[in-house]
Amino acid sequence: MSGARSIQARLLRLLCSERGMALPTALFAMIASLGLAGAAVISTVNVQQGSHRDSDSKSAIAAADAGANVALLRLKRDSAELVSSSCLEGATPSGGWCPPVSGEVGGAEYSYEISEVGAGCGAYDMCIVSTGTGGGVSRRVEVSLTETVGGDSGEGEGEGGPEGLIGDGDIEIENNADVRVSVGTNGNVHVYNNGNVCGNIRNGVGKETVIDENGTQCEGYTITEEDIPLPPVSSFMPADIATNNSNYRLYHCVSADNPAGCQEDTYSGKWKSDIPYDPETRTISTFNNATLTLGGGDYFVCKLELANNSHLIMADGAQVRIFFDTPENCGYSSGVKQIDVSNNANITSTGYQADEEKFDLPGLYVTGSDSIETITEWSNNSGTNEFVLYAPRSHVVLKNNSVFSGTIAGNTIHVSENAIVKNDDGYELPPHLDPWQTEGGPPVFAAQYYVECSGDPVPAPNAGC
Repeated sequence: MSGARSIQARLLRLLCSERGMALPTALFAMIASLGLAGAAVISTVNVQQGSHRDSDSKSAIAAADAGANVALLRLKRDSAELVSSSCLEGATPSGGWCPPVSGEVGGAEYSYEISEVGAGCGAYDMCIVSTGTGGGVSRRVEVSLTETVGGDSGEGEGEGGPEGLIGDGDIEIENNADVRVSVGTNGNVHVYNNGNVCGNIRNGVGKETVIDENGTQCEGYTITEEDIPLPPVSSFMPADIATNNSNYRLYHCVSADNPAGCQEDTYSGKWKSDIPYDPETRTISTFNNATLTLGGGDYFVCKLELANNSHLIMADGAQVRIFFDTPENCGYSSGVKQIDVSNNANITSTGYQADEEKFDLPGLYVTGSDSIETITEWSNNSGTNEFVLYAPRSHVVLKNNSVFSGTIAGNTIHVSENAIVKNDDGYELPPHLDPWQTEGGPPVFAAQYYVECSGDPVPAPNAGC
């Protein structure tokens, strides 16, 4: 009996005792800790994988955008080829699309395709589809374009009139500059430091117009967003301009070897072998109160320099176009001023008589370069100027109390220090000086719509866009 009580007592003590619990408790705690640590590791791995994929995705979309921009640049530069060919460089299209073009940017790859004009783009005239790939991730975008050739681009036509100051990059108007025409560019527009615009303003797609506290736009005018590409000078410059031009009119007649028609243009100063024209450097220059009057035709030069109260005049009844060769062909380095008009010099037209509704103007066409910076500059009280300047790959500077009548187009434009840009009532750009919008000229395509595509590019490159 006593044995039974002893066993019972021991069992009761075992039931009530906590001895032996430490081991399972430690095991359970360790298992829980391992589970939490494992969850943290898995979460960290997932975050890293997600961050890596997000980075690849951003690289892919950036590459796709870069490809689209390269395609837009090629279209703008070589659009004249599309007059006689369905694709750039004479490539053969397939299924309404030109062959893909590939490239690399920032470690990612892109491939873009351009549609034939009027094929496969719905309401638009042309499409660009660009695919970017980064780290195995692909993203695809489409840019739709419309053709704006023939002046039907809506380019500032309205209460503000046609655009008189046109850019491909940024336009700055500051330090009491007064622009009395509509302004349009594919870049940004910045009006500040008492700069003023009395006209409509168009900035590029995705760009902006910034009018600071001290800048103004006259009441009743609008700010819009649109891209209107400017084709290169080479797309309308005469193909034989290097050998068939009016430069002979500027030669100093000194020997029997001079070309027929030398000194046909009139010059009030003393003719020299290099003034008013240097055939070796192809430079037109006048200084010290001299006046050079051009009698007509197409000139092909490298540089124009006017200074110290000198004047360049287009004769009444004449049609004058001065084409400027590339800085590469002229042997120039970056930063060269291919047009430099200063110290009260100016360019005027005898045939520009607004009160008689005569608006004949000389045209200055600067070819420029994508790799060598070129500048055209009017400065230091260069008086009233009357001309058309078309320099889509050059920087244009207008400053220091100068007055400009006509149309000015450049890559980037800086108007400052009391410069005035204006057009008289009734002025319209003459057709022969309207190469970037004249009917029958090279097509000009403006970007209208941008969208990211989804799914597979089947059956067409823009499927799912």
